[in-house]
Amino acid sequence: MKITAAEIFSAFAPQGLLTEMTGPDQAIHRIAPVEDCGPGDLVFVDKPQFAAIVAQRRPAVVVTSFKLKPLFANSADLTLLLSPNVNLGQALIKQRYAGRQFDAAGWPQVHPSAVVHETAVLTATTVVEPRAVVGRNVQLGERTRIMAGAVIEHDAQVGSDTVVHPNAVIGYDCVVGSEAVVGAGAVIGSEGYGFAQDKQGKSYPIPQTGNVVLGDRVRVGANCCIDRAAYRTTRIGAGTKLDNLCHIAHNVEIGEDCLLTSMFCVAGSATIGNRVMSSGQSGVSDHVKICDDVVLLHRAGVVADIEQPGAYAGLPVQPFKEYIRNTAVFRMLADLRQRLMSLESRNTSQIK
Repeated sequence: MKITAAEIFSAFAPQGLLTEMTGPDQAIHRIAPVEDCGPGDLVFVDKPQFAAIVAQRRPAVVVTSFKLKPLFANSADLTLLLSPNVNLGQALIKQRYAGRQFDAAGWPQVHPSAVVHETAVLTATTVVEPRAVVGRNVQLGERTRIMAGAVIEHDAQVGSDTVVHPNAVIGYDCVVGSEAVVGAGAVIGSEGYGFAQDKQGKSYPIPQTGNVVLGDRVRVGANCCIDRAAYRTTRIGAGTKLDNLCHIAHNVEIGEDCLLTSMFCVAGSATIGNRVMSSGQSGVSDHVKICDDVVLLHRAGVVADIEQPGAYAGLPVQPFKEYIRNTAVFRMLADLRQRLMSLESRNTSQIK
């Protein structure tokens, strides 16, 4: 990595991510964690307790906030890049200068072991790695990479600047937007779970003939499963990020810019709004509707519509403040029961 502080400032100042540079224009050799930094490194500092580590380890450049700027006043040889959002600065600066370099794998544009149908449409910048399969009428966008062992079934579409990681599957007729990420082992367009039973309880599958559409900048973590709709579309809005091991059932609609962490599970035909956040192992029942700007916590179980923004927890869910109060009482139930029994015994004695 060969870049200077001034070059980084020039790249990110126009959009307001960096607003001031103080100190010498130093060369940067590495973006490092604060705890392991050293001369020539760039670090991000958003907490005051890291200032002492910076003074001890002496990195070249610190990206920090105006609020923390005075903590570095005695470091004359330190360059400061000031940002109104240090964490966003970390994301965008590291993406640009120290993100994963997929070209380092060294594969040719289309590896000889890949199977690409003659009707598939690839661009001059599309990469298809070893043993990947690209089916009939597939369309792959500019700079999109299909990694080793991935399968893109017939009539699927993948936009530009998207990465499909090893052994992932994009099912037939499904659509993945641009700048998306499909994690290793994920399945987009798996068969929706729909069955009908006869009088003896024998199950017969209802063909799931819809598709899945992922918007731009969607991230699907490793080993997620997103089921195709029974007739229409299972849809995930632009900017939504799924952690590993999430399950999205058929006909579900998820809005934009949601953050859904590991083992999030949503049943069929549920509708989830924009900017919804979920902690791990939360679940949503079928046909439930969740409005925008909801946060699900502590393995929340949503069994009825949520119509007001806010934080919810528990099973069934309740507003978070109520959940905390009720949980505190629940921990004292044994003691409360004993006290109640004592009062009842005393009252019975007095009556006698």
